[in-house]
Amino acid sequence: MHLCAHRSETPRVLAPYVRIGVQAQTLFLGFGSIRQAINDRRLWKPLVQLAHHHMTPRTRSEALVFLTQSCGVDGSLADAVMLTLERDSYLISAHSYDPADRYSRHALFYELSGAQAEQVQQRLSQSRVLLLGCGGIGNLVAAALATAGVGELTLVDSDRVELSNLTRQFLFTEADIDLPKAEVLARELRRRDSTCRIRSITGEVTDEESLDTLPDADLILVSADSPGLTDLVNAHCVTSGRVWLNTCYVNDIAVWGPLVIPGVTGCWDCHTLTARPPTDDPELRELITRINGRYQAPSNGPVNMLASSLAALDVLRHLGGFGEPASLNRRMGVWTHELALDEQPVERSPDCPTCAGVRPSVHRLRGAR
Repeated sequence: MHLCAHRSETPRVLAPYVRIGVQAQTLFLGFGSIRQAINDRRLWKPLVQLAHHHMTPRTRSEALVFLTQSCGVDGSLADAVMLTLERDSYLISAHSYDPADRYSRHALFYELSGAQAEQVQQRLSQSRVLLLGCGGIGNLVAAALATAGVGELTLVDSDRVELSNLTRQFLFTEADIDLPKAEVLARELRRRDSTCRIRSITGEVTDEESLDTLPDADLILVSADSPGLTDLVNAHCVTSGRVWLNTCYVNDIAVWGPLVIPGVTGCWDCHTLTARPPTDDPELRELITRINGRYQAPSNGPVNMLASSLAALDVLRHLGGFGEPASLNRRMGVWTHELALDEQPVERSPDCPTCAGVRPSVHRLRGAR
């Protein structure tokens, strides 16, 4: 047998997310990102037998003995079957999954991504997130992060709950009308995961000084739409070395990104990401400014959910160190009216007025593993 002698003899078990099925004369091992099409019929039976054998923890040597002695598979074919099951994340450590654990389903997701769930959860428990904006997107993204086991979450918002908020800001109720959003959201998150350290700040970030007074964090998540806030946060983060991410909606487009890691990725100012009034025509600029001043976003719950979910996933990927965030060096958008994916490249620009010459540091790379 041509075996890989260096492979670990640690007992491994078939991951609970592995399903097997046959369609159109093809056997599929796993689905989603780990789906593997098996067209060689010689592999079908021994592969299924081996997968079934791994429902109990087995070492690699035990698995090969089972194939050759119990299933009658010869050496070269046994190697092929073994290597097929060892691809991707079909087999996980026997102790990776405890169905009674609070984060057990997330643990499976991290293993599916090729990471060690225990390490990811430990990183998340030590991470701190500062959330600016507790409205339609802030509600949902905060719930996703707090219940995923993020260690500390600071909520900042100056608004109070209004009746019209309840169509999409789902952690608020009619009884909360006129109460500060940050305080109500903090209350609801504590009810869902008491292990997350949550603080609320009722106030508005309007300048560098007000931003400097906020608690330190490993990542700043901006879900507020205050004019100039993204420019302010970007300049602050490039200077201080904090990682930050913007998430919002543009009418019916769910938007998130870019994930800015100072000194590593591009920043908000490396490229023009938003349309603005012209600077070379004062009259036209004034008219456009007046028109835009009356703008009211058509906020919709499902669009908010989409932006929140994808942004939260990128935050967890960055802080937990599993997979690659989709918004790394790009601003992403899902056009919900036609289910199209769009992106704006945000690679580092050597001519950027804000981040040119900035070098990465250990502080900036926290979570970027």
